[in-house]
Amino acid sequence: MAQPGLCFYWNWKYTVHLVNQLSSNDQPLMVHVKSGDDDLGEHAVWKNGDFLFRFKLNFWESTLFYCEFKHGNKDKTFDVFVNGKESYVCKVEQSVYWQVKDDGFYRSCDDKNYVKMHDWEKW
Repeated sequence: MAQPGLCFYWNWKYTVHLVNQLSSNDQPLMVHVKSGDDDLGEHAVWKNGDFLFRFKLNFWESTLFYCEFKHGNKDKTFDVFVNGKESYVCKVEQSVYWQVKDDGFYRSCDDKNYVKMHDWEKW
């Protein structure tokens, strides 16, 4: 029998925000989010816009979402949510925020305290 307050880890719901904080608004930031099971499609995110998605952690503790970001002649692909990484760092808030800026990609759990995690790649 379950004890009061006991929470099953795989029932936790998370929200990931991809926020365009680029200085230029002449073209949108293009984001394409995928996992091993899901393709959320490609989306145009204009300056100060926010593309978000919600999900539950899977039973096998292997939830992973990655994203390809494109803007002008820049692109970058990386994991935006990994069970055991973002699920641990952001377990209280159960939200992950990614700000996309001219100089790179910043992560936060509370939409206030951001840490730079990645740089852009140019092609």
